Amino acid sequence: MKQTLLSIAIIPVAVLLLFNFKAGDHKTESNTKNFPAKKISLDTVEKEVEDQFVTLAGVVKKRDTLESIFLRHGLDKAELFQIYHSARKKYDLSRISVGNIYSFEIEKKSSRIRKMQYGIDDMTFLNVLRDAGGFSAEKINVLPDKRVGAFVVNIKGSLMLSMPGTHKEYNRLALQLSDIYAWDIDFSRDIRNGDSMKIVVEELWEGEAFRGFGNVLAAEFINDGVIHNAYRFEHDEYADYYDGNGKSLRKSLLRSPLKFKYISSRFSKRRFHPKLKRYRPHLAVDYAASTGTPVSSAGSGKIVFAGYKGQIGKMVKIKHRGGYETYYGHLSRIPSKIKKGVKVDQGDIIGYVGSTGLATGPHLDYRIKRKGKFVNPLKIRLPRGKSIPESLMAEFTKAANVLNLKFASLKRRVIAFREVKKKTAG
Repeated sequence: MKQTLLSIAIIPVAVLLLFNFKAGDHKTESNTKNFPAKKISLDTVEKEVEDQFVTLAGVVKKRDTLESIFLRHGLDKAELFQIYHSARKKYDLSRISVGNIYSFEIEKKSSRIRKMQYGIDDMTFLNVLRDAGGFSAEKINVLPDKRVGAFVVNIKGSLMLSMPGTHKEYNRLALQLSDIYAWDIDFSRDIRNGDSMKIVVEELWEGEAFRGFGNVLAAEFINDGVIHNAYRFEHDEYADYYDGNGKSLRKSLLRSPLKFKYISSRFSKRRFHPKLKRYRPHLAVDYAASTGTPVSSAGSGKIVFAGYKGQIGKMVKIKHRGGYETYYGHLSRIPSKIKKGVKVDQGDIIGYVGSTGLATGPHLDYRIKRKGKFVNPLKIRLPRGKSIPESLMAEFTKAANVLNLKFASLKRRVIAFREVKKKTAG
């Protein structure tokens, strides 16, 4: 057992946290038998390395500091300060975390430290090595092994709650999927119980320890009987997602500037205002969300207004190409860098949900104006991004067919499908 623990300790990324996942319909190309990985508990180990060195390794305990670790192992306090100061430009060793692994390589004859390693996170470690001037330090990133995994998500309630595991990596994957479909699917209002999604995704492994998910390679989302395919394809050093015909999923504006929220009031030419107690047009969609929830720019453009605007409270207005303008009202605050004349990219944070102005509670008042006229954000048809060049369609089709075979290998209950109706830009 000590031999095993030693080998783990002196591997640079040191096994910091081995994730526990709930079992699901999950397939990995390597067919590993150790998913989910078992959690390993490490204690301090001591073993001779070759004839000249001894290696000490352990796990940072509660209330540990670098000084207490040195005292526990009987190491020279003078070397403690040398190591601390040599490393501080790379990593602050006063911030060591409980559960992270460290190791020391000690010269047997002189008892001097030859090398220290500390696992900063799952993919990064600090390496401090003795040299002629004392010690030198560097942060080293370890590239994980990439494997291709595939599984099915049956929707019940929400995408995030339906994921086949409860670890934060599944939450990140749900957010990545919502970003991929952000131009066509509003995950707060469009999904239905009984919908399903097949996912082919990169899995990041270190040995037999699962470290997280990489890029989504493909997804097949069946929403209310409609199939929405997404394939990741890279060309000319640019990667994006496309449907089965090679058309970009990206559009000029996002379907919604917020993730995982619900609609509290829809676009209407005549709505009863709860505060004013009278009917008037409501030319926006209200998204209820907690105060402080980040609000993203629906598209790339230029800020034309950022400040307080009467009943709509703190507001940001952005001008986009093609005659579009977007409005974001009742914000609690606007970042200092968001000001008139500043250019923003699609997805940039431009404010935070609030209830400033004439509002009954925290929500985002979201409006779209096209060629001077307000339009319904939930019904507007938006122009797509660039399709895959004709010269690359054969390559894309070949790659998509391989991913379709992955989809076909996954089990899912049979339902009636209907093809997505083609929409023209408007």
